[in-house]
Amino acid sequence: MKDISYVALLAAFLFMLIPFWLSYKQKLGISKEMLIASMRAFVQLTIIGYIITFVFSIQTPLLFLFIIFIMIMIASRTSAKRGEAFHHSFWIAFAALVTAEAASVTVWVVFDIVDFEAQYILPMSGMIIGSSMVAVSLVFDRLKREFDSTKELIMGKLALGATRRQASQELIEATVKAALIPSMEGMKTIGLVQLPGMMTGAIIAGASPVVAVKYQLVIALTTFGNTAITAMIVCFLTYQAFFKQRMF
Repeated sequence: MKDISYVALLAAFLFMLIPFWLSYKQKLGISKEMLIASMRAFVQLTIIGYIITFVFSIQTPLLFLFIIFIMIMIASRTSAKRGEAFHHSFWIAFAALVTAEAASVTVWVVFDIVDFEAQYILPMSGMIIGSSMVAVSLVFDRLKREFDSTKELIMGKLALGATRRQASQELIEATVKAALIPSMEGMKTIGLVQLPGMMTGAIIAGASPVVAVKYQLVIALTTFGNTAITAMIVCFLTYQAFFKQRMF
């Protein structure tokens, strides 16, 4: 696979000057955030590139499992910021992400989709953890906003004898549906509007398009399934906080 020179990489950064200039010109106030995000992406990806190269050379399962654990910890901390109103939001996010990751790896290994090696498990896990993290963040954010707008309705149902679960049913449905919108829209247009990253990368690396599609289907279906599972777990564990924390 052809290497990319640092000069060419710099050209990609120069492309960011277009939205940066538009933001500055239109006074949108996001220029600083865009610059920080771009620099963080460069630094983080460069570091992880060297780390993964080291991990591949060692071929020690415990080492790449430890890296996955760190990824889950960081993802849990990031998504938990959206759930600051809830007690134990970090551990709720952590439990959901661990469940999603464990389910994914089990399916891949048991059905011999990939070998239990860092070269396959690590990048594929990153996709699963990333999508699940977004789902967790969306659930925390949407759950609080839905509760604020429907708390009177929930109180009315409770007064009429409904259980907490029954009173929160519409709240849970709206939250889970909202959290799954990005994944569902992506699944509907995959291959038509967008050529997914894993498929594109495999083709560029020289793999057969048919083989690349198979791997992309594994990732797409696993990601979608785990996003749904993660959203449900977080929602079911979190909605009870409205009653336990006396948030009425």
